[in-house]
Amino acid sequence: MKKLITVIGQTSSGKSSLAIDLAKKFNGEIVSADSRQVYIGLDYCSGKVSKEEQAEVKHHLIDVVELKKPFTLYDFQKMAYASIDEIIAKGKVPFLVGGTGLYSRSVVEGYNLSECTPDENMRKALEEKSLDELIGLCKQKNIQIPKEPTKRRLIRLLENINHEKLPNSPRYEVLQLAIKFEREEIYNRIKLRLNARMPKMIEEIKNLISCGVSKEFLRLLGLEAKFVTDYLDNKFSSFNEFFEELFKEERHFAKRQDTWLKKEKNVVWLDGNGNLLEQAESVVQKFLNS
Repeated sequence: MKKLITVIGQTSSGKSSLAIDLAKKFNGEIVSADSRQVYIGLDYCSGKVSKEEQAEVKHHLIDVVELKKPFTLYDFQKMAYASIDEIIAKGKVPFLVGGTGLYSRSVVEGYNLSECTPDENMRKALEEKSLDELIGLCKQKNIQIPKEPTKRRLIRLLENINHEKLPNSPRYEVLQLAIKFEREEIYNRIKLRLNARMPKMIEEIKNLISCGVSKEFLRLLGLEAKFVTDYLDNKFSSFNEFFEELFKEERHFAKRQDTWLKKEKNVVWLDGNGNLLEQAESVVQKFLNS
């Protein structure tokens, strides 16, 4: 089996930076596994790496679909397989990197997905359930809960999983690297990142609204886009209230990610307080040489 390396971890844990360093060291290219970075124009609210960083190491599956267009787990997996195989064909090492756990797992475990139309009976049954009931179903099926869970999103995730008709068919031998921080430290990193990106996130959402992207659609694109859109709609009494509410929801999301990560198989954990590149380098070298 061809070899694939994944870099996973909670939001703000430094996955992208480590992946870039590793890709430089091992002649690699990066495939983004992020459900929002696929969208053109959603840069700061999705945490995309800068154009300069993309110039240092080639990135795939960033800016591949227009805003307003649907993008499914099936779409991602199909494009990720194509990108990974292209990287391998060039004699380079593929690194799958990102925070959308279901996207990463669909490739790592080789989900057998179909492009079939939704089962209307199943959809009707799911639509009759409450948001809490849908969240419970997702947890039972080990589906990562999105940053901003809505009935529509959860129903789509449940439909995707139920479209698996055959046992999983892994395509690659996989090394999974995961970055671990203590809870309070990851919270501090989240807050620092929000502070650094906030002015650009606000400007970005203003520009998207002025270009005709609907507020309803923006609210489906993760916590940052939703909260900034609400802030611009004067749904908070002050900037401080808006920031603290967003920060609280980011912390909740990080906790859910931590729960998800603990269920991942065959993970090599890296201490976020240490030198990540040094910790990962020997592990990656051993894996590639095996």
